[in-house]
Amino acid sequence: MALELSGIREVIRKTLRDEFVSASVDLDWTDEELDTFISQCLREISRRSPNKVIEVKTTLANSKILDISDIDDLLYVDKLEYPVGSDPRDYRNAIEIDRETIEISVDTDTSAGGSGTLTGTVTFTTGSATVTGSGTDFDGELEADYHIKPSGGTRWYRIYSIESDTSLTLAEPVRSADNGADTIDLTQYCYEVVYIYCAKKHTLTETTSTLNPQEEEVLIYGASGEAALSKVRSYINKVSTGGAATVSHLMNWANMQLMLYKNGLEQISIPRTKRRYPKD
Repeated sequence: MALELSGIREVIRKTLRDEFVSASVDLDWTDEELDTFISQCLREISRRSPNKVIEVKTTLANSKILDISDIDDLLYVDKLEYPVGSDPRDYRNAIEIDRETIEISVDTDTSAGGSGTLTGTVTFTTGSATVTGSGTDFDGELEADYHIKPSGGTRWYRIYSIESDTSLTLAEPVRSADNGADTIDLTQYCYEVVYIYCAKKHTLTETTSTLNPQEEEVLIYGASGEAALSKVRSYINKVSTGGAATVSHLMNWANMQLMLYKNGLEQISIPRTKRRYPKD
């Protein structure tokens, strides 16, 4: 199970032997200080091993241009898929126009896409591709290859087939974060879409994390080492607490942690390759 921000902090404190003792004993590092080191390492980990995400955009009629200005924490676009749902997948190259605009490298004309919200209450079930509705009009409002998403959900799901006004089948099982009955009349749908395969900065908050266990371990090495070095700098030109060798011991330990961090970065690095996909 992924550790969230408070859990990462707790492990770093254990590594630094800076655990809570009593209300009368101050911790060596505040949460804010540790969060600074965590954020610094998280950025570097993201550059080496980014969070890979599929963003969904609707197309414009006879236009290959896509606006990506609203994609948060975007590092780069790896490739596109258009049209979606083919087997094998129809991957396309992304032509960068500027930092907010890309173009689909395809010879065919694009169709006009659209979006809206569904009537009724839509229920998603973790691990199941079957979606049920109450007061819904799946037959009238949707078609196969449309995409639906719970309001505030984490993912767009492609519709494989529609069985009735109250039952449809997705092309993949529902993720646990999207489980349950959605708010009435707020489930989203869209059609004529492009999949944008994105590399994004990792997210680490008190409620979510996109890091895998190996990346967590590397983050802990790095943040622990940076925290220890910051303490070494504060000790310089001050009277040593615990003997004259305290600063030297702490610096050696910090450098060892940072060496483990740098070695870990090399192990998680994902090589970025450029491949040319056909236009038609």
